[in-house]
Amino acid sequence: MKRLDLLIYAHDGRGLGHASRSVAIGLAVRRLFPELRVLFVSGLKQSASLIGDGRLDWLKLPAYATRVVNGVSRGWDGNSNFSDRELGALRSGLIKDIVVRLKPRCVLSDHMPQGKHRELLPALDAAGSEDNTYWILGMRGVIGDVAGIWSDAAVSIFNRFYNDILWYGDQNVLGAESPDQIARHFGTRPFATGYVSRLMEWQHMSPSNRTPQPSLAASVSIPWAGEHTLPLIDALAGVVEHIGSDAGEWHIYLDSQALGDNVPGVVDRLRRLPHCRLLKPGEGYFSSLMRSRMAIIYGGYNSLTDLLCAGVPGLVILRDMADQEQQKHLNCLQYRFPSHLLSMHETQCSQDNLAKNVSRLMTASVGKPADVRLDGAETAAQRLNQFIVDHRNCFS
Repeated sequence: MKRLDLLIYAHDGRGLGHASRSVAIGLAVRRLFPELRVLFVSGLKQSASLIGDGRLDWLKLPAYATRVVNGVSRGWDGNSNFSDRELGALRSGLIKDIVVRLKPRCVLSDHMPQGKHRELLPALDAAGSEDNTYWILGMRGVIGDVAGIWSDAAVSIFNRFYNDILWYGDQNVLGAESPDQIARHFGTRPFATGYVSRLMEWQHMSPSNRTPQPSLAASVSIPWAGEHTLPLIDALAGVVEHIGSDAGEWHIYLDSQALGDNVPGVVDRLRRLPHCRLLKPGEGYFSSLMRSRMAIIYGGYNSLTDLLCAGVPGLVILRDMADQEQQKHLNCLQYRFPSHLLSMHETQCSQDNLAKNVSRLMTASVGKPADVRLDGAETAAQRLNQFIVDHRNCFS
């Protein structure tokens, strides 16, 4: 049997970020190099929605679950009712089986060389000793204070098994701090791809949707629930009701299952508004975003990149996360593009404060910034293809 060319792995548990970046790169590989055998592996239940009509196949693992307590992510029992620790062990075996059976020429792992719970170690050992697989680490533009990345153990694992690092950032926007820090820590200068944008890949699949006229009031993305999410949704319902239908429909992408027992009272208030639609995260979000006057998002890498790619002004909601990645990234973008982005802390989102910022952004006009590299998925795909070509020449 011929070998798999590229296996892409993204861990899951909280938001869509790691999987969204990885899917974008997988879609770009399949678009640019359709003859390659590519497989995406994750536990994220929304993977099919992220892939959409793209020609990327994927395998679903039992999913991690995460809750945020005092700004720190903590593992929880997944929907399969296995504990966080048990899921790590189960996924270790499954990933190893996939790698041993399919013998990928190249593996791209997002964020951590060892995986979220060291679940990549058995596969690394198996592939490293038998199949000469090239392992590539993908890292977001601003890493943040993530202990699993900045540990001596991560360095040891990287040096034993990995061949390269892809940095999904634009140094003209973010500066040299992150790539320099990566180079010092891992002893390898990362290859800068630019921002990886799944929206950019979606536009390649749907060129007719690149420049639609705004017809929606706003798109709102709440992919996961934190400690203060319910009051925010309640305040948002008041704003949507007060603005009325003249500005257009509101499309709110919300995982209602993640909100817990208080969902009926909070979410039903939105459902009763005739100019408000509640949708599942991932499904149709890009189409809504491209037709919106503004957006309300949380400050994740992919959400911010989507706004830049769409040229839509956005209100960014910040959470108290211990790694500080989102705040640092947003500060860089606001300094460079002050008219594109306003921000509020989640605890400050009263109806009055929210309404003031929404009204300001409704009339803003920004457009897609011309001097930001948003072709990171395509650049990463070209880099990965070169590794695959080199592997065939060495180990065919």
